[in-house]
Amino acid sequence: MPHIVLEKAKSVESCYDVVERDVFKIEGGILKITDKYINATGTSALLESVAVEGGKAQTFFIQLSIKGEAVTVRLLPLTDPEKSKGVKTLMGLVAKKIKDSSADISYGKTNLDDFLL
Repeated sequence: MPHIVLEKAKSVESCYDVVERDVFKIEGGILKITDKYINATGTSALLESVAVEGGKAQTFFIQLSIKGEAVTVRLLPLTDPEKSKGVKTLMGLVAKKIKDSSADISYGKTNLDDFLL
């Protein structure tokens, strides 16, 4: 499962606050974050997302979850989209937005090195 660990991210809530609904144009399609949700305890957040590539649309959720002093960006297993270039690119864009919000945050373990900007 694709994932990006953000070391020294303070909390899911601080990461959630940084990410906004947005649209990104890519070659042959678009990527969108259409809405976002956080649980009552602030330990997990969902980013409702759409990747349109080559005329095919996929709707899925990107999950932000905390473990120790790190926040992980991953796909919510219940939505399980095709792990296309667009889906991975959107995950990388979310991780970069969070990383750029604080000089303390760095990339940790990931299997998406090619999609980190």
